[in-house]
Amino acid sequence: MTSTAGAGLAVRTLAVLRPRWAAVALAALLLVATTATSLAGPWILRYAVDDGLVGDHPDTGVVTRAGLLYLGLAVAGLTLTRVQVRLVGWIGEWFVRELRSRAADHVLAMSVRYFDRTPAGVLVSRLTADIDALQDVVQLGIVPFAQAVLTLTFLAVVLVALSWQLALVCLLPAAALVAATVWFRRASRAAFATVRDRVADTVAALTERLAGLRVVRAFRQEAGTTELLLARSRRQLDANVTAVRVQSFYLAAMEFATVGSIAAVLAAGGALAARDAVTVGTLSAFVLYLLLAFEPVQSLSFLVTVLESAAAALRKIYALLDEPVDVPEGSQELARTGPLTAEGVGFRYGDGKPDVLRGVDLTLRPGERVALVGPTGAGKSTLAKLMARLFDPTAGRVSYAGVDVREATWPALRSRVVMVAQDGQLTAGTLAHNLRAVRPGATDDELAAALAAVGAGNWLAGLPDGLATPVGEGGSLLSAGERQLVALARVCLLDADVVVLDEATSGLDPGTERLVEAALVAATAGRAVLVVAHRTSTVRGADRVVAVNAGGVTDLGAPRDTARQYLDQY
Repeated sequence: MTSTAGAGLAVRTLAVLRPRWAAVALAALLLVATTATSLAGPWILRYAVDDGLVGDHPDTGVVTRAGLLYLGLAVAGLTLTRVQVRLVGWIGEWFVRELRSRAADHVLAMSVRYFDRTPAGVLVSRLTADIDALQDVVQLGIVPFAQAVLTLTFLAVVLVALSWQLALVCLLPAAALVAATVWFRRASRAAFATVRDRVADTVAALTERLAGLRVVRAFRQEAGTTELLLARSRRQLDANVTAVRVQSFYLAAMEFATVGSIAAVLAAGGALAARDAVTVGTLSAFVLYLLLAFEPVQSLSFLVTVLESAAAALRKIYALLDEPVDVPEGSQELARTGPLTAEGVGFRYGDGKPDVLRGVDLTLRPGERVALVGPTGAGKSTLAKLMARLFDPTAGRVSYAGVDVREATWPALRSRVVMVAQDGQLTAGTLAHNLRAVRPGATDDELAAALAAVGAGNWLAGLPDGLATPVGEGGSLLSAGERQLVALARVCLLDADVVVLDEATSGLDPGTERLVEAALVAATAGRAVLVVAHRTSTVRGADRVVAVNAGGVTDLGAPRDTARQYLDQY
């Protein structure tokens, strides 16, 4: 990674902090003030020794004034430090929250295609482990690192002002330290970037295996899963060990440079003092300043490590934010009702891949029910997702009431067109929590009415905790049919004009399927419905049947025997 890239990272971070520039400027001023007060001691000692103690007539008044001055600066430094630490902590926590919010909003703005090609574990790592790395540097590293750098800068100026001859003596160890620091920055940047990648790989593997735990157990893949997780963990361990090795070398180099500088100054300073080239007070102050340099130099070995780890995490987060949003929000409102139309729609899953759909024209009129049939892989679900704008076509357009859906605002589009997927995805929480996911302000009576509308009123009445019933992670405490009933109750709460059903009953047994199909009829009454059909029973009640095959569509008309025969082929 080049220094230009590092500068770019800093510039981008400052851009994020721009709304808090006044607080950042105040924190910087406080940092300068606290650093100056902490370094005043040796200079005051020099004044006390040279002007008050050395000579034939010691002046105790000088020593007293020096002591009072030191005490006053110490109290001022402690007060300023408290204010500075609280201010910097607030700025840092705001920065972490801002990044977390931006990253989460950006991920939520991506299309279904993005999640198809990006492992969920990688996204979890970005939004948790990488953000946590920034949290660590905010809490442990940012103030000490800035203070250490500023202290060393001040010390360099003060040492030259005290004695340029002694400052020259420190150049050789300092040059060795600079060379070690340059090497460390390159090596640690690569090492910690690898660590972040290995953490993401481990989290991704763990997340995927936990999500598919039933399959793992069903096919007795526990041993293979354990070996995979151990292999990912070993790779993560190797990356961490490499980073520790880099850090240990740098720590040794810093200690050598510090000790070497003090030894050289003591030897040279004694010779200069013997020739009256420096005063005793100057030599004492110089050695004390070198001793003061020891702590920030030592801490930098740790702090640079923390910051490089945080920088690696920050680059990953910025890379996530740089991912282009492939379904950007428009700005137009939509009419309350109107036809949903595909006009010359084409689609492919990536450059160089074959077209899944080509030149598709399809109109879903208000209140009409259209069934999509066709072989597996023909593009039925793809067309349904395009009509609901889960992603955008690569050719042509989808419009609602004459307005390209790409130009519509998300609230306008989602209040008109809603999609019910096959799995009826729920989240951990209560039944009420999952229903309110689509209408946060809905009352308990409205939630109960929505369930009753899809024929789930008796089921709700039979639950001991009613709407407070926990559904488990992913709805695991409910049956497949119950999850779909909840999903359909959401449709009733949204009161959308168009409902797109992507094989909403394909994973159900015949008895549950009949129950859910009856709920479908209730939930979609008076609305336009586009349903992906895989069984003859799903076509029942459709106004038209449209066959999807070979990238195109054929309108088969009303669901007569010919339509059912076409469906039964697949």
